[in-house]
Amino acid sequence: MMRKSIIRRATKAHEIPTASTADIAFLLILFFMVSTVFRPTVLKIPYQLPEAESTERILIRRNVSYIWVDKESRIYIDDYPVTADMIAGKVAPKIWENPELITLLNIDQNVTYGVVDGVLDQLKEAKAFKITFATEFRSQ
Repeated sequence: MMRKSIIRRATKAHEIPTASTADIAFLLILFFMVSTVFRPTVLKIPYQLPEAESTERILIRRNVSYIWVDKESRIYIDDYPVTADMIAGKVAPKIWENPELITLLNIDQNVTYGVVDGVLDQLKEAKAFKITFATEFRSQ
């Protein structure tokens, strides 16, 4: 009976070359710095918020969708002008994508209640139930 002997060969551990890792990380950082678009915080929509005796600041900004209504009752959703009947169609996909979305209403103090009621009806139709009205703090 013949026996075969198993000869183990010394294997070298495989290494992944990491010499260019820093270069790749630098190029990725540079790419995202160049391609990122920063949204201005100051908009050209003329509006004056109503005053309130107490306010609460929203600290988390990623779950917020903005609706502006200026003094001529023009409506903007996230900087884009829309008509009153388009609100539900624009907000509903956002609510579907993020159920924790807060809708922040920046409404001029001179806008009639009928316009505000129309916006609220459209938000109810879109199932946007987390609504906050932006106000200016009135110091006493």
